[in-house]
Amino acid sequence: MKHQTMRRGIVGLLAAAGLLAGAAGVSTAQTPATTITATSADGKATPVHTLSQAGHYLVNGARIRTSPSTGSTTVGYGYTSHNATVYCRRVVGGVEWFYHTDTTTNVTGWSRYDVLVPFYAVGDC
Repeated sequence: MKHQTMRRGIVGLLAAAGLLAGAAGVSTAQTPATTITATSADGKATPVHTLSQAGHYLVNGARIRTSPSTGSTTVGYGYTSHNATVYCRRVVGGVEWFYHTDTTTNVTGWSRYDVLVPFYAVGDC
């Protein structure tokens, strides 16, 4: 009985450490490290090493854009029934944008914080 209690305690500690590692930006089996290319506001591609996280759209018809700007071209639309993989974030003019892929349509681009939310925090692009 004493060994079972100790084993449960150790398993609990390991599980908690795994959750904390994922939240701290450490690569885990559920959040593998990914290298992506993000397009900056001036149109230059920049390699970004970051973690990807699952996310979801808050509205139907969320615009997916070529750059983090409402003036940029729309390349697709996200819907609440779609899943998203969020790679990183950028704040432009006080507005938070997420670089992501709509996994339903396979469209990659930028969406604002008010239409897309990652399930966990992601790093800066």
